[in-house]
Amino acid sequence: MKVAAFFTMLLAGVYSVTAASNPTQASEVADGFYQVNPDESGNTATKFTPWDEVGKSSAKRRSILAKRREDCGPGSVSVNDADAAFNCLLNSFKINVVSLKKGSWTYCVRGDVVAFICPYSDGHKLKDRFIDTWAYVRRRCGTSILGYAQVSGDVGDWTAGYALKTANFCTKKFKVGS
Repeated sequence: MKVAAFFTMLLAGVYSVTAASNPTQASEVADGFYQVNPDESGNTATKFTPWDEVGKSSAKRRSILAKRREDCGPGSVSVNDADAAFNCLLNSFKINVVSLKKGSWTYCVRGDVVAFICPYSDGHKLKDRFIDTWAYVRRRCGTSILGYAQVSGDVGDWTAGYALKTANFCTKKFKVGS
């Protein structure tokens, strides 16, 4: 009897570890604002604010990123979803100055689109800098074409842009649901 109970507990433990290690599929990720935070061990925890509650949360610190400058595509998305994701992201910061630490990332999902900010150094940026960056990406890539660019001005080395929620952004390995 004790052996059967032991094996049952062992199998339950193995199942829970296996289930916890499977990443969330992008198709299962809800619309809203996401903040990813690493702990001292390098494990990440994701804080989620549902779409209807965006604008009621504040910026948090994130994790390590690989540096990229600017690019367009591949792929295109709904302009309305791209605009909504961008507005979700921008409106999630309560004040006009966005302050983030090096190695943090922040993003907002709407439909199949993720709008993101990837800081590669500590710093702060006025919200207008993101408006300028998204306008630049649209001029360079097209209004419905995915892309990202360096965020100019103020303090910090950051990029911002749009991607499909199934694609990697900020690093070659990070994507929605990671």
